[in-house]
Amino acid sequence: MCGVFAVINPNRRLFADADFDTATCTASHRGPDNMGRFADEHVYLGHTRLAIIDLDEKANQPFHFETLAMTFNGEVFNYIELREELVVLGYEFTTESDTEVVLKAFHKWGGECFSKFNGMWALAIYDSSTGTTVVSRDRFGQKPLYFLQNDESTYIASEVQQMAKFWNGEVDFELVQMFLKEGNFDGGGRTFFSGVEVFPKAHYAMIDSANNVELTRYWNYPSGKIEKTNDESFAEFEELFDNAVRIRLRTDVPYGFLLSGGVDSTIISATADKYRVPDTDIEAFTFSAHGNDDELPYAKQVAKMLDLSLNVTEQNRDSSKYLERLRGVVKHLGRGHSSPAVVPVDQLYEIAGEKVKVILDGQGADELLAGYDTYSPLIVSLSLLKGHPRQAMHWLRRWRASGFALTTIFFLRMILPSPLKKVMRWVYQYEKLFSNYPSSETCVTMKPVGNIQKNRNMFNRFLISRHDLGLENLLLYGDVIAMKYSVENRSPFMDYRLVDYAFSRGETFKLWDGVDKYPLKRLGVFSRFATILNRKKLGFSSPIYPETKHTMVDELKTSPILEWPIFSQQFQDFVNGPKITSDKYERLLFRLYQVHLWQDIFMGDSQRS
Repeated sequence: MCGVFAVINPNRRLFADADFDTATCTASHRGPDNMGRFADEHVYLGHTRLAIIDLDEKANQPFHFETLAMTFNGEVFNYIELREELVVLGYEFTTESDTEVVLKAFHKWGGECFSKFNGMWALAIYDSSTGTTVVSRDRFGQKPLYFLQNDESTYIASEVQQMAKFWNGEVDFELVQMFLKEGNFDGGGRTFFSGVEVFPKAHYAMIDSANNVELTRYWNYPSGKIEKTNDESFAEFEELFDNAVRIRLRTDVPYGFLLSGGVDSTIISATADKYRVPDTDIEAFTFSAHGNDDELPYAKQVAKMLDLSLNVTEQNRDSSKYLERLRGVVKHLGRGHSSPAVVPVDQLYEIAGEKVKVILDGQGADELLAGYDTYSPLIVSLSLLKGHPRQAMHWLRRWRASGFALTTIFFLRMILPSPLKKVMRWVYQYEKLFSNYPSSETCVTMKPVGNIQKNRNMFNRFLISRHDLGLENLLLYGDVIAMKYSVENRSPFMDYRLVDYAFSRGETFKLWDGVDKYPLKRLGVFSRFATILNRKKLGFSSPIYPETKHTMVDELKTSPILEWPIFSQQFQDFVNGPKITSDKYERLLFRLYQVHLWQDIFMGDSQRS
């Protein structure tokens, strides 16, 4: 896991190498162990290294082989198997790193190598013999990658803040307004920084020395025959999951777990325990929310059963510390986040960074195996339609327990088209705060090739939409916040083999006899923890305390964003009135304040670092 920065066909009359080095070092938190650079008349490659596999300096980057040079962020977990394959084909290796395997795999197979990689990556590979550069990102966008192109050059970076010096200074007001209205949104590859784009996941681009771009999709979601589900299906899934965990334990540095005491984190920790080196201390990290939503007692039980050292953190009530932490999150994300849960996640990784370099988490399980209560309306309807009344009643009870009204609202916000979402915002009195800002015809340079393939199963199509779009924000903040503290997070449920397998089978595979995430509950390790895990699912509880809200509002009252064209005339009255600190508008206030922070960080006079 590292930080990358690349400039293709740089015009040195505009920017000196020192500017590129500064942009590279802006991501030094992603790679505090080494900083390297390579430059010639066509390209600049910068790299900051977090040493995880093969700690020797020979594995530092940019890495070279023949006419190829590479800056690479991430891990390819099946590098051992790929190296063995390449050795048979005549390749020799001078390091034990996955980096060398990645570059020589590209040397052998070209763009086809990305389909062979099992992992997470964002990279640029330059060929000095042709002056071309290949840029690639993993299937699900676990590793962030940003793209900026002008008439002179193309810029590639791990974090959007690295682009600040090369950005035109214009704000994508439409996208900011979209974020304020809905929180989670599909920006179509755009960012708050007009002209700076998100490089599409599951793609690679060939960029020549004249700045021409050819984009190729190398992976898509399953769309073929839906396989039948039987006992053998669950046994095959268990074998795949076991291997997904095992290869993510390949590391030369200490690893640990995010442990909530829920199904996903417990199953990962228990599976990893089978491969634990005897007499080694393993760290686990959890957040205590106190009150009814606190999962700490469950995490303690699991940690005790697995002999894990449990590190506990809780939210600080100090407004200044909370807001300073939030400022750091916005700076590194280069945008706001929809949920206050981002704050406890930041606290968790700060503690983790003091003890380990690698963390395993459970990200992706709920989107893959239907683990959210908010799916209840669809599952009840589908069950009745297919003649499964017992399953319908089971999920109807879950729907009721999670609150009919709130669950329905969350579900509708996931599936409704934009015009109907607008109706919901009028009902909740959000829409009147915003202007009729004109919709732009902005076309991103890096528009994905083709669409997501249409799965033959209706329930799979819904889950795939959540997996494709719903996970984007979660994966982004999971990576960026972890790397803020020089920690690499690894997510076994994001193994593409599990994704292919689950979406090649129908809803019965996920909801056998009405039980969600059934493949996990069939695992051998589940029964050991069944008394702990058979409970209502909880999430991070991160309240915004009244004193913090008032501090936010005080800053907003003098913020330059009040003059932005995305707000209506009523917005000023709203900011100065009592409603803004009410529970009803808490999420909106949280988003507004983050936009204020973003403006101050990237456009303010202070330009604070």
